[in-house]
Amino acid sequence: MANFVLDFRCADQGGAVVPGKLTLANLTLDALQQCRDVVFLIHGFNVNRPVGSAELQAFANLLPAAARGAAVAVLWPGDAWSGPLCYPFETNKADDSAVELAKYIGDNLPHACISFVAHSLGCRVAMETVRQLYIKGVDVAQVCLMAGAIDNNSLALTAAYRSAAQYSARTAVLYSPSDTVLKSAYPAGNLLSAFLHWSATTDAPLGYAGPRAASDGAVPDTVAATGIPAAIGVNHGDYLPGADGVAGSKQLSAARFANAVLSGAPQLIYG
Repeated sequence: MANFVLDFRCADQGGAVVPGKLTLANLTLDALQQCRDVVFLIHGFNVNRPVGSAELQAFANLLPAAARGAAVAVLWPGDAWSGPLCYPFETNKADDSAVELAKYIGDNLPHACISFVAHSLGCRVAMETVRQLYIKGVDVAQVCLMAGAIDNNSLALTAAYRSAAQYSARTAVLYSPSDTVLKSAYPAGNLLSAFLHWSATTDAPLGYAGPRAASDGAVPDTVAATGIPAAIGVNHGDYLPGADGVAGSKQLSAARFANAVLSGAPQLIYG
């Protein structure tokens, strides 16, 4: 397996979304196109370029199910100099990043077997990308959403990601009722984001409460949800390795879950 880095950033911190570019000199597009199976790993909100690259490449090394193909770390500008205060304005960048990622896949990897593993607001990037790939007719295999900073009814909502959740072979959700970031910060930030974009929202994030039915439909059968027992105490930062590449027991458990998703395992258990 090769670990590629696909960069949609114009700066190490903040900045605009730009067309994707592979940044590791020895891993070219031609090399990526030789891989039949490609897994895209997407970091979340408030992660700068060097930290995102380090975390995702370390996480890729914990996914033996991706060894038959390529693991691609996706770097997108979901951060700014103002730190967490910029959250309400980063949903647009998540959507813009998804458009560019879907375009990159459609233009360069139309016949590959595509999967996604995403964390936090990166789950919005992943699901919007799948929605775009559905329009383009590019097949999607497995989608793994960890600590998703998207509404808990979004996978069932027609105006959001219901069609994308139905399109992929499986959308696996890993959520934790011990996620204090999603419990306390998400409702306020998401409400402001919804106000700025004139859109509806719930006050419960997917990564905290798990998937719920929407006003116009149920959660698709292709969605598989796994709740982490509260006694384990998994918080928002307990999914990906740190910037130093070190993974503790909780990060290793998250990696085993993601690996089971990618391998197509019928039973998904955290631990």
